Amino acid sequence: MNRAVRSLIVLMLVAAMLAAVVPVRAQAGPYVSPRGMLNNYYNTINARQYQAAYAQWLNPPQTYASFVAGYADTTRVDAFFGSFRPRQPVTTAGAVPSILIGYRTNGSVAAYSGCYFVTYNEAAVGMGQWLLTGANIQPMAAVPIPESIPTQLASIDCFTGQGTAGYANTVYEFAVNYFNAINMGNYWGAYTQWSSPPQTYDQFVQGWSDTAETVLFYGLYQFGGYRAVDTGRIPVVLFGYHHDGSMAAYQGCLILNYGAYGTTGWTLGGATLTPMLYTGTPPRANIIAALQSWCY
Repeated sequence: MNRAVRSLIVLMLVAAMLAAVVPVRAQAGPYVSPRGMLNNYYNTINARQYQAAYAQWLNPPQTYASFVAGYADTTRVDAFFGSFRPRQPVTTAGAVPSILIGYRTNGSVAAYSGCYFVTYNEAAVGMGQWLLTGANIQPMAAVPIPESIPTQLASIDCFTGQGTAGYANTVYEFAVNYFNAINMGNYWGAYTQWSSPPQTYDQFVQGWSDTAETVLFYGLYQFGGYRAVDTGRIPVVLFGYHHDGSMAAYQGCLILNYGAYGTTGWTLGGATLTPMLYTGTPPRANIIAALQSWCY
């Protein structure tokens, strides 16, 4: 993510200020994103390393013996995950939309969908940086075809009834969907969300080439009035997980417009982001403070 954010910022008004700031990447690793943690979680289950998988639970909902017994008739699980979605503004807890396809010892196949709930753990790296706190996985009517899985993942709403963050067509869901598109490789879908793209499409795609996943945390929307520059802003913290196992964190604000350039919904107008300095992993208190910052 560092190249994408850097190229974005260079083209913003804050370019001169940010040009001399070098993002600090955590040195001890590897760093595993929420989606990466869940992929590893099911890799350990498929390898029958149940203790490692069980250890991912903050407060396990069942005993270890029951956990192991639950996979007694399963030969393997193919798991597919969407992007981390914050539970609400100003929090480091959230959920990951999930689709699971289980292959049983009797030859049958069953599919399940729902959400795994996770929380950020500043005291650890690797898989321990994200811990499981719950799940609401339910059977699906049919096993999905591979081509349909990205669309189905994007349609899973993990937080219905828990405030505006869980509803479509809100500023929060717009931000979540923007980064979900990038994480799922739908770069054109993300690029078209800009009011006026600050770079070419090829530059935009190239900027994300070293990023495996971007995790978004957001604060409360700040209305700026119906101005020419923007309608409002959201304080954000972004974690960029790189393919080499390193991680970079940024804090700042997303600049958003509603109804800009004749559109009927939200568009991204820009971003003012600076590297978040830390050693080890970013402290949760620093993340929360950044999410409570004033964007104007």
